[in-house]
Amino acid sequence: MEISKTAIAYLIGTSVFYGLLIVVQKMGLNLGLDPLSFSFSRSFMLIFISLIFFFPEFKKINSLERVDLKDLTLLGIVSAMAIIIFFIGQENTKAVNTGFLIRLTPLFVLPLTYFMLKEKHKGNSIFYMAILLTGAFLLITNGSMTSPCLGDMLIIGVASIIAFQNVFAKKIMHNVNKETVIFFRIFLSALVIVIFIPALMGYQVIGSIGSGIFYVGLAAILYFLSVICQYRAINLVGPFITTSFFLSGSLFSAFFAYLLLGEALSIVQWIGASGILMGGYLLIKKT
Repeated sequence: MEISKTAIAYLIGTSVFYGLLIVVQKMGLNLGLDPLSFSFSRSFMLIFISLIFFFPEFKKINSLERVDLKDLTLLGIVSAMAIIIFFIGQENTKAVNTGFLIRLTPLFVLPLTYFMLKEKHKGNSIFYMAILLTGAFLLITNGSMTSPCLGDMLIIGVASIIAFQNVFAKKIMHNVNKETVIFFRIFLSALVIVIFIPALMGYQVIGSIGSGIFYVGLAAILYFLSVICQYRAINLVGPFITTSFFLSGSLFSAFFAYLLLGEALSIVQWIGASGILMGGYLLIKKT
C-alpha cells in the first residue's frame, strides 16, 4: 500500500503534537499542579474547543442513525475510560514503565484489526513496527525497567483500550463522516471526564490552577491537534500503521525535552532514537 503525502503529514503531525504535549504537561506538573486538576481543566477547555471547531458536525447529531449514535457514544466513553485509568495507573508505577507500556498499543491493534475489520498485515509491516517498538523501549527506559506491579497492569490495560478505540473508530468511519467521529471522540470523552472526576474524587480537584493556566491551555490545544491528525491518519491508512508510527512520538518528546527542559540522552537512548527513525522511515516508504 502506497502511503500518500497527506497521510504522512497526519502521521508526523500526531507524533509531533503529542510529543510536545508530553513535555508541556510535564512543565505544568513541575509547577506543582495536581494531575487530576490538570486533566479536568484540560478536558473542560476541550469541550469548548471541539464545539467551536466542529460546530457543523454538532448540528448533524439529529440526522445520525441510532446505531451510529450509539457507536459514537461508546467511542467517547471508552476514550474517557482510557484517560482516567491511565492517570490511576501512572500514580502506581514508575514513569519509565508508563512511558513504554502505553506504547504497546500496536501489539493489541494487530488481532483487533483482523477480527473487527478483517484486515491482514504483511510480515514486513510487523517487522518495521517491532523496530519502532524496540527503539522506543531503549529511548524511553534507557534499556531498563523496574519490576512489574499493579500500575503496570493498568497501563497495559489502557494500551489495549486505546487499540480498541482506534480500531472501533475506523469501523465507525465506514458509515459516518470522519469529522463527526473525531468530534464525538474529543467532545464526549472530555465531557465524561469533567463529570466523572469531581464525582469520584471530590470537588477539590477543581481548585485554582493559577500560573499553570498557560500550560493547561496549551496542552488542550496540542491534544486536540494530535487527535485530529491521528484520526485522519486512521481514516487514510488504518489503525495499525497509525499506531505503529505513533511510537515515534517518544522521539519528538525527547527532542522537545532537550530543548525546553535540558534533558540529554545517553548512548543507549541515542541508539533507540536511531531505531525509531529507521523504523518510521521503513514503515512509510516500504509498506
